Amino acid sequence: MSQSDLPFSAAQLGTLGVEMEWLTVSRKDGEQIPAAPPLLSEIEASPRIKPELFTSTIEINSDIHHSSLACMDELSALHTRVNDLLGKQDAALLSSGTHPFSRWQEQQVSDDPRYHRLMQRLCWTARRFNIFGIHVHVGMPDGDTCIATMNRLLPIMPVFLAISANSPYWCSHDTGLSSARIKVFEGLSQGGMPFYFENWADFACSATRLMNTGSIDSVRDIWWEMRPHPDFGTLEVRIGDMPATRADTQAYIAYVRAEVMAAAHADTPGYRRVHPSLIRENRWRACRYGMDAEMIDPDGEKVIPVLDLLASRLEILSRSGADAADIGIVSQRLAQWHQQRDGATRQRLLRQTFADWADVIRTMREEDGWSIQA
Repeated sequence: MSQSDLPFSAAQLGTLGVEMEWLTVSRKDGEQIPAAPPLLSEIEASPRIKPELFTSTIEINSDIHHSSLACMDELSALHTRVNDLLGKQDAALLSSGTHPFSRWQEQQVSDDPRYHRLMQRLCWTARRFNIFGIHVHVGMPDGDTCIATMNRLLPIMPVFLAISANSPYWCSHDTGLSSARIKVFEGLSQGGMPFYFENWADFACSATRLMNTGSIDSVRDIWWEMRPHPDFGTLEVRIGDMPATRADTQAYIAYVRAEVMAAAHADTPGYRRVHPSLIRENRWRACRYGMDAEMIDPDGEKVIPVLDLLASRLEILSRSGADAADIGIVSQRLAQWHQQRDGATRQRLLRQTFADWADVIRTMREEDGWSIQA
């Protein structure tokens, strides 16, 4: 394959699609269970409800939308449908970046040739990939705009992680992290932070080299925490944990879309190339502390509480091409985040309250808000 064989399918700037990776758990004891195959056998094949790497995961995908609110309405309807169908197995959906106590070694790989190829290639790193995230796709008019937008957003990525952090536990152990998921995610051969690229041709050269050398089968095997998706014509932000609640999800999607829309405009102030070492440190702070993180200001050595940084970003975004409705959604949720903090904090509070993991999982499901339309 040559560089010219990697076209970018143009999309309308700002169109929105979201993928969510949901755990399937027992309603009785909260254990992660392989409920996906029986559910998928009951419904017609659809791009909206799909299998994932393990049989204890369901991927729910929205259609293409022009607003965050419309996207959330569809995601809520899909959640209701899937959760109701899972009830026949005495199972339910759970939103978390990791399952708090189930073991990755016990999960069954889905019967798909691509997944089995991944297992053969990546071995242990793929086998323990029992993690769950939210992927936000925003439409881009061309490849060069997509790459320029990705470059501008690299320093912002740690904020996305901090506000979604929702995976403090791994196989019953408190990791001390707010997002243990991201440390598993970065272990993949093409995981971790993306790179700065000069333009689409630069990215295409890198991607085709990986394909031509047998390093990846397709661009889909580039698992960076943010990447171009040339088939969809989108910039895909993949860094976020599955948020704890519907309200958190709505605010996360709206914030990502707002940042992408602003960054797509070359005249937007506040973006400049930042050394990857600083981005990596801020990403670690987000992983460790979530919403309690203090980020390093790229313009100096001052540190800023991440929620204060988010508030200042909203002021910039309001003047820089972002959708006012998206900014309003995030602003409203920001006040709650100051009080309730992130999903990781809430999981730990539940664990302090309940000795039985089953009660923790049950309460997480009861308080996630997905059964209530906003």
